[in-house]
Amino acid sequence: MRIEIRDLHKSYWMNDAEIAVLRALDVVIEPGQYVSLTGPSGVGKSTFLHVLGTLDTPSKGQVIFDGVDLWQEPPAAIARFRNKFIGFVFQFHHLLPEFTALENVLMPSRIQRAPHGPAERRAKELLAEVGLAHRIEHRPGELSGGEQQRVALARALMNEPKVLLADEPTGNLDEATGAGIHEIVERLNRERGITAIVVTHNPRLAARMPRRLHLDRTGLHDVSEVAPAQA
Repeated sequence: MRIEIRDLHKSYWMNDAEIAVLRALDVVIEPGQYVSLTGPSGVGKSTFLHVLGTLDTPSKGQVIFDGVDLWQEPPAAIARFRNKFIGFVFQFHHLLPEFTALENVLMPSRIQRAPHGPAERRAKELLAEVGLAHRIEHRPGELSGGEQQRVALARALMNEPKVLLADEPTGNLDEATGAGIHEIVERLNRERGITAIVVTHNPRLAARMPRRLHLDRTGLHDVSEVAPAQA
């Protein structure tokens, strides 16, 4: 899925004062790219990801998926698009503690009202793919931090998204466990062609990604060693 960001701005208001977080950002992300997003704390990396994933609205500008300016669509259409095409993994896994790993992974399909039988088979396959076939009946409190994040990754993939957005998915994990999570994302990108955009503060992990973006107060910069393919 091709993503075009055109003149993207995002501001918040506090005590009648406008706080500009994102200013005039432009970037094109081609289908199947594996992209890192780095930058100092507080420059708006999470905000950028939230706007890109339609969790937050832009103040100005366009977010275009395969030629469709999504923010011109009605809210119900945006919600359907998000549930079908975008998968999210956050720094904090946000698993539901009262449900098992399998039940957590099934949540997106239940929102989509998919048939239960095929959905359960897919959820089990995804948990096996992230190395948790033996933990499907365990609740989050019975899993390690790395295992919980792998459940969150499987959940993000449940509806076969075309775009995976990950916001510091290894920020609370030790380096070895975090590297394992990124290896899974890297393999999914390579084998399934999922467009993956990963916010990270870890320069070693960012260096593993072919496309590297850096956000700072001056804007969004492509710092890849090899320039991306031109449209």
